[in-house]
Amino acid sequence: MQGTAANAGRLYARRWGRSAVLLALVVLLHALVLLGLRRESLLDAPTKPTQTTLSVALLKAPPKIAVTAPPAPAPAKPQAAERPAMKAPPPSAPAPAPAPLPEPPAPAPEPPPVPAEPPVAAPDPALEPSPRMPPGVQELPTQGRIAYRTTYTRMRGIDALTYVDWTIDLDKGRYELWLRTVDPPGLLDLRSSGELRPFGIAPFIYVERIDIANRELRADFDWDAHIVRFAGRGATEPAHFIEGTQDPLSLQFHLPLLAQSYPWQFTPGAVLSVQVARRRVEGYSFAVDGFEPMTIGGRVVHTLKVIRPKGPDANRGVEMWMAPEFDWLPVRLRFVDTNDEVWDSVLAHLPGTEPPGAPVQQEVVKP
Repeated sequence: MQGTAANAGRLYARRWGRSAVLLALVVLLHALVLLGLRRESLLDAPTKPTQTTLSVALLKAPPKIAVTAPPAPAPAKPQAAERPAMKAPPPSAPAPAPAPLPEPPAPAPEPPPVPAEPPVAAPDPALEPSPRMPPGVQELPTQGRIAYRTTYTRMRGIDALTYVDWTIDLDKGRYELWLRTVDPPGLLDLRSSGELRPFGIAPFIYVERIDIANRELRADFDWDAHIVRFAGRGATEPAHFIEGTQDPLSLQFHLPLLAQSYPWQFTPGAVLSVQVARRRVEGYSFAVDGFEPMTIGGRVVHTLKVIRPKGPDANRGVEMWMAPEFDWLPVRLRFVDTNDEVWDSVLAHLPGTEPPGAPVQQEVVKP
């Protein structure tokens, strides 16, 4: 029986031990589960602020490192430069004393009084050249004579000698021109007198006489009213004229005077317009043809030719060759009249080479 009881006790003890082991495993599993839930709850829950004590210790400053700042971009508008910082002088240095002011300069001595000049008498207006004369006329000789060799187709075989005499009164601003043939005499006699004005020649009286044809023409210019009156065969009624109007003789000197005063107007291709009064007032248009050489007295002279060809609107043709080296003197003139007769005059002698001639004798022009 004791064996049976002992076996029963061992069997009970084995069962109890197994139960205790299972119980311990169950408790351990529950503890693990509870710990996992506790951890998850701790992760989800917000962390409560806690007070932390910091330990502060003083450290030595690191050595200074030179840092180069990057270049600043250029400003859109110019700005005033910053004033550099002023360094204070060392306390031990004394302030410099102010410099003494310079003394004012001594007043300059007054110049000695200048003695008054004696009064100058006013010039006599009668002795002064007229301010209304054209430029350059003071440089021309006040009197002279030009000789031409003239041919006329109506009188073949005749080589006439033509004189042109002129006088200029600078005191009064007046002029006189006289053209006549002396060999043979009476072939042509032209006279023009008047005034010199800024635009050139202003004729007062023009007279044309041809004894062999018993013909005389006259033109009187009224410059106040700008009316010209004609007399003689074929004369027309009084007519109005503009500034710068010429007669046939004054025209031969008016154009050279203009060329001497305004040479830029006489370039090849230019056109010059002027009115001419003889039997009536006509408009003359001259074309500057160009430069041509001409031999006079064995010497080649360069001339400028201007031409007014005869045509439906021009009953008289005019050609003129002027020499710039001789004050634009006409060295040749060629006229074609209404009957197609030609007057051709060529300079007989260059200025300075003329033979001595007879003195000028003024003849009375018959009325």
